[in-house]
Amino acid sequence: MASDGTATRRATRLHPGFAALVVAAAAVLAACAPPPPEPATGPSPDDAPRAGEAAYVGPGPHGVGVTTISLGDRDMELWYPASPEAVAGQPRDTYYVRDFVAGWLEELLDPEVDPPYETAAVRDVAPSPEGPFPLVLFSHGFAGFRLTSTELTTHLASWGFVVIAPDYLERGLASVLGDAVAQPRSDTDVADEAIEAARSANAEPGGPLEGVIDGSDVLAFGHSAGGGTSIRLLERDDVAAAVPMASGISELSLIAGDAPVLPPGKSVTWIAARGDNIAAVANARTGFTYTAGPRRLIELDRSGHNNAFTELCEIGDGGIAAIARTTGLPIPDSLLALGDDGCRRPPNAAGPEVWEEVRHFLTAEMRLRAGLDSEPVGLGDAVLANFDDVLVYRHDP
Repeated sequence: MASDGTATRRATRLHPGFAALVVAAAAVLAACAPPPPEPATGPSPDDAPRAGEAAYVGPGPHGVGVTTISLGDRDMELWYPASPEAVAGQPRDTYYVRDFVAGWLEELLDPEVDPPYETAAVRDVAPSPEGPFPLVLFSHGFAGFRLTSTELTTHLASWGFVVIAPDYLERGLASVLGDAVAQPRSDTDVADEAIEAARSANAEPGGPLEGVIDGSDVLAFGHSAGGGTSIRLLERDDVAAAVPMASGISELSLIAGDAPVLPPGKSVTWIAARGDNIAAVANARTGFTYTAGPRRLIELDRSGHNNAFTELCEIGDGGIAAIARTTGLPIPDSLLALGDDGCRRPPNAAGPEVWEEVRHFLTAEMRLRAGLDSEPVGLGDAVLANFDDVLVYRHDP
């Protein structure tokens, strides 16, 4: 530790030839990468009257309902606003991770190993009559399932959104552990089907969700591989904005010409964890640099791949990876590392300690893009005074 309190690191001497090779390679990569777009311009969120207000940390004015819709070979969860009176005193919906594991693993698991996770929603309660509400699509990551981020999906519903989350079986937990998918489809095809299912539910005469959903435009967010899905969905005319979490764009994909398209005029908010050992924070920075429309970058402290964006670290005693280790199940080390990233304390925080930052920025961005807020709320630099775990916040405009 230096005398001024900053950390120091012992220098490592590189062979001159190797050092020259590294410099040359970096120069070649920089030369081959396409030039980034000019930053978007417009009114700054710093000038908005509520620029520094952390308005969306806590739950919103609505209760939250949840229902499950079948997409044929897979299910989709749908959360929606309900009246506070309708959910008062009602049991909260609970899920169990073992419902999403591969069949062979289910047979090996002790029946007692089945920790529940209670969400903030009430199943099949009547929706709020104040709709229709804007539509948001959530996409889970690799080795995930549709319920991995209910702390975020229910939060958005409490602030006036209908949120849908299909199972992407092709990259889901059961598939990664060996269960075959009968009819594999691309992630964007699954997302397309989910959006159409929500619109159909809204249009069903006399149906429980009739008139509840404003599906004219869609807002997308996702975790890890699901963040990539949210970015690819920007190519749809009706997807107006995306919030990829623990995701990004690599410079190599830009050089190779196969990076996802980031259309001008569409906003992207990149949320990254500084301690993420799965999705490099550098890729979120690159994504920010190459975003042609309105853009934000939030880098979180005390966070890894999972704890800030999912509840996977909170399930059971130490998260699902800890459960697998404790029970001695034959899970590949690479998969355990994925499930464990962000769960160890320290250096990472408990999920509830960093969900506040994600909830606020996610909700503030979604409400702005959906037109629920006529101007930015809590998206100016002054909002950082409310948060201890935001290391970087950049935005254009």
